[in-house]
Amino acid sequence: MSCPCGLEKSYEECCELLHSGELEADSPEQLMRARYCAFVKHEFDFLVASTDPQIRVEINHQGNEEWARTAQFKKLDVLSSSVDGNKGFVEFKAYYSEKGEDRIHHEKSKFRRHGGEWFFRDGKTVESQK
Repeated sequence: MSCPCGLEKSYEECCELLHSGELEADSPEQLMRARYCAFVKHEFDFLVASTDPQIRVEINHQGNEEWARTAQFKKLDVLSSSVDGNKGFVEFKAYYSEKGEDRIHHEKSKFRRHGGEWFFRDGKTVESQK
C-alpha cells in the first residue's frame, strides 16, 4: 500500500520517517506531503513542529485537529513546487469528504528554510474556477 502522501512507498518508508523525526524534509514538497499525511494519520505534534516558529502561535492547531478528525482524506495532487533560496512554494489539491460531501482544498503554500530545516509558513486557498 502506498503512503497517503501519494508517493509509491509505504508509509513506514516515507512520511513516517519525518513524523518520527528520523529524517527532516529535504524540500518544501516533501514537507508538504508529510504535513498532508500528518492530517491523515493524526500526527498533530508534527503539524505544530513543522510550522514556522515565527507564526506557530497564530495557527489554530486545535481547530485543525478537530477538522482532521472529522474529514475522510482521499488523495493528494501536487500541481507544482519550487525553491528560491530559503523560500519554497507548493501548489496542491487535497481531496477529502466531510459530512458525506466530497470536497477539494486547493492551496498555494509558502515554506521557509531556517537553520537548514524547512517549515510551513502559510497557505492561500485558490478559489475554484466555475
